[in-house]
Amino acid sequence: EGFKPNDQRTKGFLKRLEYGTNVQSQKPNGYFPVTTDLGLSVGYRLNAKSTVGFGVSYKVGWGQSIKHIDITSQGAGVRSFVDWKLKGSLWITGGYEMNYQTEFSRIEQLRGLDAWQRSGLVGMSQVINVKSKFFKKTKLQLLWDFLSYEQVTKKQPIVFRIGYVFK
Repeated sequence: EGFKPNDQRTKGFLKRLEYGTNVQSQKPNGYFPVTTDLGLSVGYRLNAKSTVGFGVSYKVGWGQSIKHIDITSQGAGVRSFVDWKLKGSLWITGGYEMNYQTEFSRIEQLRGLDAWQRSGLVGMSQVINVKSKFFKKTKLQLLWDFLSYEQVTKKQPIVFRIGYVFK
């Protein structure tokens, strides 16, 4: 296999950006309600095999059960990530996140980093090309949060996310 030029070099900065969204839900654990994390991200294609990026997330609470629906702001987060193509549609994914895991009603409550929990994620992504006018790809992610064991509010160390990439 010979030299392959970086096909991204001929593209301008904005043409190398990939915008995405993802969804992750968690069931109630007795103290916290059913929640869904809604994330937005932007990635920068370094080359055909690697992307780096950052994003934000919002955690919406749905209440304790279908009988007790109560929509609340249960948290927020900031994210960074690196995706590296392994083979075919499989990617190795890593990232670092800071998550505010407490119900809030005003943005001012998000200040103070001591209230934020750190997450270190590593795992695999499966990218499925989609023939849609809006979405370019569907991304299924299975990640291990290796920092989950030191968090005050324990959460599952395995994270499953479904994401969509669009231009």
